[in-house]
Amino acid sequence: MQLVLTETDLSKLKPSTRADLLAYLFPTLHEKPTDNPLGLAWDDVVSLTPGQVEEFMAGCSDETKAGLRVIAEHGPIIHASLLAEAGIENYGHFQGRVTKRTRTVTGNKHAFLFSWDDWGSEENQGVGHYAVTDATYRSLRIFYKLD
Repeated sequence: MQLVLTETDLSKLKPSTRADLLAYLFPTLHEKPTDNPLGLAWDDVVSLTPGQVEEFMAGCSDETKAGLRVIAEHGPIIHASLLAEAGIENYGHFQGRVTKRTRTVTGNKHAFLFSWDDWGSEENQGVGHYAVTDATYRSLRIFYKLD
């Protein structure tokens, strides 16, 4: 079976459907942020489609949603201190909740939604950065209707 979609056809699709389709057809396109000044590691960091983000959000707390909105607004790489906007002070708890939900949604028991730098470095003084892939960043912005 062959399916032909024109640019006009694609433009008529919901943004989340269009993004899911493109992610399916081009799964490795823009996996990692194109700007990676911190040299972050991306092993086991997954990209979520808009549909997966919707599923993710259906099963998480308002505080977690607010934290992910901060990433959608300021990302794809943020300094973790920005999560204070969402009332998040316990970064380990936030990261753990997000990781558990990511593994549930993806079915991958090794998956992470975030990459992070060395928070113990002298430069970071105990608080560092979180980053998501470009695809996840776009999916979050679609979910929060920021584009």
